Amino acid sequence: RLEPRVEDRALGELREDDPAIVFTVRDAACNIVRHIEAPVEAGFHRVTWDLRYPSVEAWVPEDQREEAWIPTAGVLVAPGSFSVSMQKRVDGVLTDLDQSQRFEAVSIREPTLPGSSQEQRVVFDSQVNELSRAAQGTVKTIDAIVGELDAAKDVLLSSTADPSLYEIANSIQERIQAERDRLTNNEARQLYNDFDAMTVTTRLFHARFAPTTNAYGPTPDQRESLRIARSLYDDVTRQLSNLVDVEYAGLKVALDAAGVPWSPGRGIQ
Repeated sequence: RLEPRVEDRALGELREDDPAIVFTVRDAACNIVRHIEAPVEAGFHRVTWDLRYPSVEAWVPEDQREEAWIPTAGVLVAPGSFSVSMQKRVDGVLTDLDQSQRFEAVSIREPTLPGSSQEQRVVFDSQVNELSRAAQGTVKTIDAIVGELDAAKDVLLSSTADPSLYEIANSIQERIQAERDRLTNNEARQLYNDFDAMTVTTRLFHARFAPTTNAYGPTPDQRESLRIARSLYDDVTRQLSNLVDVEYAGLKVALDAAGVPWSPGRGIQ
């Protein structure tokens, strides 16, 4: 049997995922509520759970996170029975350590308004968070595509392709940016306090209302804000579907056919 070369073993170790201890919290129905990563260094460590589901805040590269950056709080769970189990993760593989414990989460006060139970609050807050997650992801995707179109216009200037391709790229880019402004506030307009129609993000901000401290609601106005936000988001995604999946996809095919140098978003040549 041939042993791996020292160089191969070293490369394999460099590629390995960092090990971790993971605690998994589940509700009474065994649904996963939260994964909590714990230190693996020797010694005594204390790990806490904030009684919330995970945050839906969009991912940010580590080198872009400011020291004061704090993720948005997840939805506060309803009182009830929970369990926690312990696993180890080595090179991406999770192995149960056969250590689990059940516990009760109780409320020290009645935090909901009349006519709205804790369970209803969790359902509503989860709906708000799900739409927020989708909207944030769409904004990030738009920003990436806008960057790809910037690069495409740049390489078009140094190619022999028909100039109409530049015009098409610019038109798609402008219309995608217009849909972005319907999802979240335009930074330039905010500087001048120039607000027109309310965005999806603004509607969701009202529907959520201080998620880190509030355990009340939802009120009828909050439910209406969520309804309007969802309707607006659905319309934006319909417009984007044609812009991205039809027009932008067709542009990329045309760029390749014209022999335009590679730019981000165009895949393997």
